Amino acid sequence: MNNTVLGELLAPVAHALAQIRGANTVSRVLSMADFIGLGVLRHLQGMHTLREQVQSLLHWEPGTAQRVPLARSTWSDALSSRRRRAVLQVATAPLLTEARAALPDRLAQFPTLQGRPVYAMDGTYQSESAHYGRCTPRQGGEDNPKGHALLSFYDVRLGCPADVYVDTRSRHEITLLRDYDQSEQAMTRHKDALWLVDRAFIDAAFWDSRKKRLGVTLITRMKTNLCIDSTEPLPVADVPANEGVLKDLRITLRSSRQDWRLITFRSRRGHLVEFLTNEFKLEPGLIAFLYSRRWEEEKCFDTWKNDFSQAKAWGASVAAIENQVRLAIVTSLLVALLLHRKMGQHGIEDRKALRKQDRRQTSATDGTDRPDWTTPVFRYTSKVSRQVLRFFKHCLHKPASQALYEAQLRPLLLAYL
Repeated sequence: MNNTVLGELLAPVAHALAQIRGANTVSRVLSMADFIGLGVLRHLQGMHTLREQVQSLLHWEPGTAQRVPLARSTWSDALSSRRRRAVLQVATAPLLTEARAALPDRLAQFPTLQGRPVYAMDGTYQSESAHYGRCTPRQGGEDNPKGHALLSFYDVRLGCPADVYVDTRSRHEITLLRDYDQSEQAMTRHKDALWLVDRAFIDAAFWDSRKKRLGVTLITRMKTNLCIDSTEPLPVADVPANEGVLKDLRITLRSSRQDWRLITFRSRRGHLVEFLTNEFKLEPGLIAFLYSRRWEEEKCFDTWKNDFSQAKAWGASVAAIENQVRLAIVTSLLVALLLHRKMGQHGIEDRKALRKQDRRQTSATDGTDRPDWTTPVFRYTSKVSRQVLRFFKHCLHKPASQALYEAQLRPLLLAYL
């Protein structure tokens, strides 16, 4: 790893672990830094089986490898370790702090947000490992027939995943959210946060309590089965941001004691969408735009499942599943940091992805419903392209230098090869 691309990629991990007391005493056989490094390496190389990774490590330097560099049992025991899970969870915090200090704020152009945390959450499902004997409710058990539930939390300002909650049981998403909220480190306890959520997370009592105690609000889509008792029209300011807004109503829900807001919006492609929110300080057009950014988390899931080895569980225990997905979060942060430091600070962006984004903005058939006024102020992409990830896959062991990044990484950011 000395003076290699992999060494530069994993450098923030060493800084994060240095801030955690006892991180170096987890194990004498496999250090915490090596555990994280192997997990990041497995995700970047998209290796679905441990046997494949062990063989690739053995052949990394054929002339010097004298024995298998890692026993499969050592990795399996480490992956299922609850102590490692606790260290990995704590280590994510300084990595997020470093990323927020280094990466650009994607919502800095919207002064009305005043630096508020803006998060998205959604659930995805992961196939069980071959060692997992699933027993669904139809079979008399509690396991989720869809697979392991991963409730993921995404920082929209940062453009990266930030936290996760794992459950193998067959339970509704709002139940998982309530369980996650019990933790003192839960992101749902961040003051004044604005959440972009799917309709599955509508629970008026839960969000009423968050708003009353912490000033937390949410934006979601309206559900047809919600009962409205009264409505009151609100004025819609004549500003470019409100283009497409047809109605803005203050409403009272039968399931809530607080006022809510129902916004009717016509997208640029003519789709009628109703947004439900308890946020009253923002323009209705900005609320429509912010909800469209929830799809960035879907792009994150796409990267995890198609590029990282995240579609199937590496282990059977909840600790192993959580360690795996937290390693995916760490991998996402490390890739974003290295891309920014080696390319972004020199003004080099993923221009091919931005060109594709611009084409979709003007397409009438295969386009996006993002409002036109946001095009010049939100110049960010939501997904790291596969060919950029291939650079890391094939160049991790090469000596790191700015010349290497300029010669092999920069062309991948400018055009499809």
